[in-house]
Order: sequence, then structure tokens, then C-alpha cells
Amino acid sequence: MSRTVHGSKRDAQALARTLVEEMEEERSSKQEEDRWSLTFGDWLDEWWIQKEKTLSPSSVSPWRSAIRKYLQPRLGERVLSELRVRHLEDLYRQLLDEGLSPSRVQKIHTVASVALNDAVRRELIAASPANQARAPKGQRVELDPPTPDEVARLLEAAEVEDFALFVFLAVAANTGARRGELCALRWCDVDLGGSFVTLAHAVAKGGGEGAVVRQTKTGAVSSVAVSERVLEILGKYRSECEALIADLDMPFNNRRFVWGQNPEGTRPIYPDTVTARFRRLRSRHGLDHIQLRQFRHYAATQLLSAGVDVRTVAGRLGHSRPATTLDRYAAFLPARDREAAELLEAIHHAE
Repeated sequence: MSRTVHGSKRDAQALARTLVEEMEEERSSKQEEDRWSLTFGDWLDEWWIQKEKTLSPSSVSPWRSAIRKYLQPRLGERVLSELRVRHLEDLYRQLLDEGLSPSRVQKIHTVASVALNDAVRRELIAASPANQARAPKGQRVELDPPTPDEVARLLEAAEVEDFALFVFLAVAANTGARRGELCALRWCDVDLGGSFVTLAHAVAKGGGEGAVVRQTKTGAVSSVAVSERVLEILGKYRSECEALIADLDMPFNNRRFVWGQNPEGTRPIYPDTVTARFRRLRSRHGLDHIQLRQFRHYAATQLLSAGVDVRTVAGRLGHSRPATTLDRYAAFLPARDREAAELLEAIHHAE
């Protein structure tokens, strides 16, 4: 934009200020017009470009699915500023009627909530309708951990058929660690002298990037004690790994992954690869009802049933708060109401 001024420098400066003010007014007017015509679908497209970069690889696919399959086709044409609580609740009801599970609809609501709250932060809308919308509560899956006998059968079979998997399962059953955390374990995280392992990272697979090593689910780093038996198993497995590396005429690097994707151990094993090997093992022995993730539940429920305090169990599981452990595994706490009554009576008489 330019203008020619036939006059003094002061006249030119005054005109320049006037032109700037006019440009700002025009820009504000255009932004306000865009704000009132921006659709929910347009905003989801713009928002997803940045949001996708902040998610873990395993989260990208379900979030993208929620947007592409449900939110954009059903609500994308609505003007963002005109989206209301009833529109979201009507969508949730329709999806339930079409057979989607309550937990799946709840996840779709989560994606919508995050997107709309970011729209509020960007001052595109004054308030998020998702904050008032009622989404169906996800149905809690009843825990059905394997029995000690079933775990023993799987461990005995793995020791003969797939020793590396045997070591993985033995550590999982003893620590209650998540699958991805064990996949990220390096030999420098295994203290054979101190009898503990340090869980500092986790492996995720997805997003077209192969195996991605990132922080643990809670972001915490925890050291978990292991039994003498598991320590012995880890020691034997390390000796086998060292022998393999020696055969390749390579030095043993303490930074190698315990369960590597390659002989050198420079790439971590995929969590899905471990699961596939476990499924083949359980199928060969008629234990198809057992899931790999249930080894974590097995560790938690066995400890709580044996009377180990919740704080200790929470620490082994990597829960940030004991309340999380208590909420998840409360049904497996032994009933000690009678003991409590007798204890209070004893205290009363002692006084």
C-alpha cells in the first residue's frame, strides 16, 4: 500500500498513521468474519496438524480415526461458534445406537474436548460445549488375571521353547512392569549385584517411525527389586547374549537392549513382536484366554492378596499415586473387617 503526499514530512507521517489504522480495522474485521464462518471440520484440520506431533505413535491412529470417521463426517460442516452441547450428545447417542462401545464413544468425546478447549484458548469460541456434554462412561473391564498354576505352565513351556521370551515373562511376572517398559530395558538398567531393574523408558510402535523409545507412561523413573530366581535367569540370559556377541567378534556394549531386535541389540524389540510370540506359545498349550498384559495384573493381585501394602504395590507398578492402584485392584484386597474390629477392641481394653 502506498500513497503520494504533496506536503510536509509531518503530513506524510499523519497519513501513514491513518493508513495503518485502516489496515488494522480491516484485518480485525476479516478475522472476525473468518471466526464466525470457520467450521468445526476446518478447525479440526488446522488443529490436527499441530496436535498430531505431540501424541505418542500409538495414540495417533485412534485419534485420527475419531476425527476422520466420526467427528468430521457428522459435525464437520457446522460452524464452530454454533456447535452446541446437544449436537455432541446427539452424536454420541447415534454412535451408541450404531453399535459402538461406550468406551469408544468416550474416546471420541475426549478428542472433541481437547480440540474445542484449544479453540477456546485461541479465542475462536468463548466456551467449549464439550465441557457440558455428557458422554457415556466407558465400561470397566473386569480383571481376570491368570492363576499361579497357569503362569507356571507358561513359564515352563517358554523356558524350553523360547528362552528369550521366558526371561521376558519371568521379569514381567516378578515386577509387574508394562510391556513397553520391558522392551526398552537395557543391560545398564539391570543391576545384577543390587538385584533390581530400573524402568526409565518405554517402547512404542507406530506412526511410521518403527520402534520409538520414549519416557514411561507416567514419566516416572522407578527402580524395582527382582527376586533371586529372576536375577539368576537374567544372569544366565546375559551370558548367552555375551557369547553371541563374542561369536560375532564384537565387544559387549552395556547400552544394548536386553531384548534386541537385532543380534547386536542396538534396536529394541517391538512390543507387538513380543505379543505375537506369546500368543503362539499360549496357543500351543491351550491357554488362549491369557493375555500378555495380564502378567501385570497377576503381579498386582498376587501381592495385594498376600497383604503387601498398597503403596509398595503402586511403586512396583509405576503408578504415580497409590489411589490409582487401589481403584484398579480394590476387589483383590483381602477382607479384614473382622481383624479391624478385634484390633480396636484390643486397643480399647489396653487403655
